[in-house]
Amino acid sequence: MSVNSARLQYQHYSLKRYEFISPCCSHNHFFAVKVINPDSTVRAECDGNNRIERVGIVLGIMKRAMRLVRPVMSLDGAHLKSKWGGTLYVASVKSACKEIYPVGFAIMNENEDEAGWSWFLELLRCTIDILVMDHPRARVAYKYFSFISDRQKGLVNALQRVFPDNHPCFCSVHLARNAETKGSKKIAKLVHSLSTTFSGYESRRCWAAIEQVSSKGRAYLVGIPKEQWQGTAWIENPSLPPRFGIVTTNMSESANSLLEKARTGSWLDCIDKILSIMLERICTLREKHRGRSGVVDEMRGILEKRWNNCAGFQVWELLENGGIFRVCRTSRGPTEPERSYVLNIREQTCECGKWQDHEVPCINAIAYYKKIEKQTLPYIIDNHVSGQYKFKTVNELLKDNIIPVCLETISADGITLPPNVVKRPSGRPKKVRLRKRTRFAHDPQKSNIRCSRCKKTRHNVRTCLMRDGGGNADLDLS
Repeated sequence: MSVNSARLQYQHYSLKRYEFISPCCSHNHFFAVKVINPDSTVRAECDGNNRIERVGIVLGIMKRAMRLVRPVMSLDGAHLKSKWGGTLYVASVKSACKEIYPVGFAIMNENEDEAGWSWFLELLRCTIDILVMDHPRARVAYKYFSFISDRQKGLVNALQRVFPDNHPCFCSVHLARNAETKGSKKIAKLVHSLSTTFSGYESRRCWAAIEQVSSKGRAYLVGIPKEQWQGTAWIENPSLPPRFGIVTTNMSESANSLLEKARTGSWLDCIDKILSIMLERICTLREKHRGRSGVVDEMRGILEKRWNNCAGFQVWELLENGGIFRVCRTSRGPTEPERSYVLNIREQTCECGKWQDHEVPCINAIAYYKKIEKQTLPYIIDNHVSGQYKFKTVNELLKDNIIPVCLETISADGITLPPNVVKRPSGRPKKVRLRKRTRFAHDPQKSNIRCSRCKKTRHNVRTCLMRDGGGNADLDLS
């Protein structure tokens, strides 16, 4: 179906704007989104009063984009700021250029909990097959995509139930904040170092420092499985999937910031604004990367630096025709002593951990290709760097876009009921009192302020002369 014919088809469909909408009626905004954007999934649920309770959307272009991004999905929720309330659930990934790309979202009437996350994750599992695809690397014992979260209790339980064969990771920033409450601010940097380092020596040093700072903080961190946040676990257990250097939920925080303007209206308005924001973002990024090819700039700079720094390295073959090599790094000063690492060329692993984690040759692998294989840097970039870091992947990701729905073409149906808001929604109260300046502030004689103690005008109870039990209130003109 063409876009024009799809538009004509939904123009006569009805919808009560800026209110909850019924999924039982096919004449609605959701149906228009699904018709205009092929292969999209829209799911919604209503209560007995025909008010919507949950709605989730995964567009067709977002499903196809999952094979072109780094296979680590970040999950997070945010509260809507309108009188209708609700919680926005967002699943985000990163492109080859480390740009945020939301692939699915949902809005629910209840707070962030296990039931809400289970519903949203079930939607993702049923619509995006690549999430539970077998990992292309034989040594990995988990499914293709990993999930990183802020360790919200309901989300952790929902992940274990819906995606039992996918690997879950925890955000190092949230772990550091929780450990800080049990210890001090010094723990935060040590937790981040533990999550990123693959060195056993560095890991032991960090644990010793944490023990000196706070034993309670150390007990909290020890209680969390190392496979879900510590970098050394990826060296000890080769069956873990690569993280691509993603150890925080920053992409979820960035997605929440990107969609912040959409969280101030009704549910329909929120959905429409999210689609508009994504449409504009795809257009902007497409123009930014148009006509570019090869490896993305950031990764090219990293590889060039590794190529130059490995000039003095020595590479030795340990097993004849076995693909096992030992790389000896030369000392570059007192802060970086001489070190040695073992490479497995056939499995593309290194004891430094960076090759298998980022799927890009580490500095030791660059030294092998340079000194043993006699390969040039352009050849290494073209043949040994994952497609997750190439502009070709970015351009293919951004070639399709969202087809928007014009709300002005949809009329009210007279059926769907508005939400029944009877109490103030949950949230932090305002700390600063909002004061309104009286229009007679420049002329006290015409002031409409009345004292609650003496019932006289032109002053309030704080400036009343009768406050201490005496005096004439009429003399106070302030």
